[in-house]
Amino acid sequence: MLYFDNASTTKISKSALNAYINSSENFYNPSALYAQALESKKLIEDARSFLIKYFKGDKNSSFIFTGCATEANNTVLNSCITRKDKKYIISAGEHSSIHNTAKSYIEKGFNIKFIPLLSNGGINIEELKKELDNSVALVSCIHVSNETGAINDIKQIVDLTKSLSPNALVHSDGVQAVGKLNIDLKDSGVDFYTISAHKIHGPKGIGALYIKNPNKFKPFILGGGQEKNLRAGTENIPAIVSFIEALKEVKIKDYSKHKKAIMDNLKVDYILISDMYCVNNIISVCFKGVRAETIQHILENKDILVGTGSACNSRAGINRVISQLVNYDYAIGAIRLSFEDVSVEDCKLVAAELSNAVDEYKKRINK
Repeated sequence: MLYFDNASTTKISKSALNAYINSSENFYNPSALYAQALESKKLIEDARSFLIKYFKGDKNSSFIFTGCATEANNTVLNSCITRKDKKYIISAGEHSSIHNTAKSYIEKGFNIKFIPLLSNGGINIEELKKELDNSVALVSCIHVSNETGAINDIKQIVDLTKSLSPNALVHSDGVQAVGKLNIDLKDSGVDFYTISAHKIHGPKGIGALYIKNPNKFKPFILGGGQEKNLRAGTENIPAIVSFIEALKEVKIKDYSKHKKAIMDNLKVDYILISDMYCVNNIISVCFKGVRAETIQHILENKDILVGTGSACNSRAGINRVISQLVNYDYAIGAIRLSFEDVSVEDCKLVAAELSNAVDEYKKRINK
């Protein structure tokens, strides 16, 4: 089986799984006061300190643990979108957990501005600049596009925002950036940053949110005061410990040769969305006049698993992000290849089989 859908999810690593199993023995509620519970609390605080150090967080910053990245993203928007006399800026390339939450606020009468994309799926900085003014309270821009791999320069976005909208807060969804880019949160200046475990060989059901200044954050989930009163709910200790173990194993690798092998061996007409300003192990390529889900199933029968875009959008019809970048005839044929720890020969094989699948599809419909 060749798995080329790592942007959707990754297999939990053996060490992360072992960490999960072993830490499950520490089942005590970290909010209790006896010695065993205090040890549970220490595991959480050690994990929190690791995250701040690992991502080079600001001196007074914190991380809170969430049930997933979707919760973290929702939390930021629900914390910041509070006044109808303010403007809230969202890139048009956001994950559904940001995009759909923003749309729900539009329905409630809030002033949400979506910033259009460049041809590779990154945010259009010039269009962002036009919307920045003193009324802006929040800017949210994904760090690496989950659809195309486009890299947004978060430091540039923060610097631009703070210069033209000095009271605005900036959030970035960093889920696809972890493991692909070196991340320095203090240097970037970002106020909020979302990460997730299951994209880096950790368990599902655990995410985390970086908060530069907890005093500028309004909790989304209320209850027993856990997570320094920033996110209520008994913490999932095994998942937290496993998350940290997965992070310790992360190694940023150069996949430029693998991307080249794929592009050199595609023998059918296509449009490449993922250009040189994208990470090399997420490739979005569109084929005219084919149905991506059919191509996906043809390849599945050959033990090759590929994506048709974000798994959160895969049942929604045409891909929301890709449809902004190419016309309909190409957008319905969008395939996303996202890979790790595969050989160049594997990439050549997948490209050849993908070409064959497109040819096979077109022969069927042209009979």
